[in-house]
Amino acid sequence: MTIQIRDIRNPHRRSVRSDTTAMFRVTPSVYTPRFFATAVLTILALYIGVSTLVSWGGIQLADVRYGATRTFHTDAVVGIADDHQRPSHFVAMNVNSRVVIMHIPAGDASLTRVIDGPALAGPHADTTPVLLTFRDTNADNRPDMIVTAGGQSFTYRNRADAFVLVPLEERATLYRP
Repeated sequence: MTIQIRDIRNPHRRSVRSDTTAMFRVTPSVYTPRFFATAVLTILALYIGVSTLVSWGGIQLADVRYGATRTFHTDAVVGIADDHQRPSHFVAMNVNSRVVIMHIPAGDASLTRVIDGPALAGPHADTTPVLLTFRDTNADNRPDMIVTAGGQSFTYRNRADAFVLVPLEERATLYRP
């Protein structure tokens, strides 16, 4: 005669007792589909939460660096009514996903020129910072303006009196290795 005794605290552990021996048998716990579904949903919720937090943190960091209107300032000597004692001041702004650049030659506000930049597209285009660098890209001894925004670069040629966007045909040959 065999008597089966179940432990109330652990229903998976059964003891089987016969007249002469007592033996404990542990049955392995079986994972149910509910366990896997809960685990997958938990991982998905964590992924969404962390990615949202990282995106929000990136926007907050850009707010601290560039301000809420994404404004970038720099000074450079570009040879348009300026010299090394009085360099030109440049202000690049992202205004409603449109790049606007103000060029103030030699710091004289009465000579201010506004350069319309490219329109930005993509997610968070209205919060993308705009950066300006100046480098002579065509060996004419005048620094050209390179506008970088959202992973894209646009070159403006220095034509001795104004900055002009490089045409599309010339842009294709400009960045060849």
